[in-house]
Amino acid sequence: MTTMTTDLSAHEALFTGHVLDTACRLFAERGPAGVSMYAIAAAAGVDPIDFRRVFPSKLDLLHRLVLDRTRTLVEYEPAAKEPDSPVEQMRALIRRHIEFNCRYRTELELRRVLLPTLRAISPARYRELHRLMRTYHDRVHRLIERGRADGVFSPYGESREPVTATTVLQTLESSLNWYEPDSLMTPEQLGDVYEDLVLHHLLGVARD
Repeated sequence: MTTMTTDLSAHEALFTGHVLDTACRLFAERGPAGVSMYAIAAAAGVDPIDFRRVFPSKLDLLHRLVLDRTRTLVEYEPAAKEPDSPVEQMRALIRRHIEFNCRYRTELELRRVLLPTLRAISPARYRELHRLMRTYHDRVHRLIERGRADGVFSPYGESREPVTATTVLQTLESSLNWYEPDSLMTPEQLGDVYEDLVLHHLLGVARD
């Protein structure tokens, strides 16, 4: 019985992942309003009945897509032990976040639109997604506080107001407002820009 349950769960995970990847590709090409549930099922090559069983509505699908991608960032586990230095940990976080923004641009743009909708019509789903984002925010906050305590971060802007985790995350998310994947700047170069902006301009890390 356990094996059968495991097999069914693995099958459903593969099914769901395939459908979400297909939906994301179509959303990137046409926008969410231009993609019907029928079109997603047809493009994914799945049975419409199975599709509707897992995703009864487009809101269900959008929520699952955005939730899964947000978990990818929040629940990231490094392959190797992360460096002890707050500066190096922040550097790694910046690079990872920018890489995430580039890879999951469509999903992040959907999240921006979806959050107010969920807050209005599906508070439980809104809270679920907000808790994930808050977990990540708190991780950045703790890292800033540790760097300040160690004397390596001097997080004050020109207004002399403390630079917060919200400021850092809003700065990282700003790449979605202007960076185009087909631009001459590579994701690695984009990471260079934001590493300099966050570490040196926002957090006051001394340059070597």
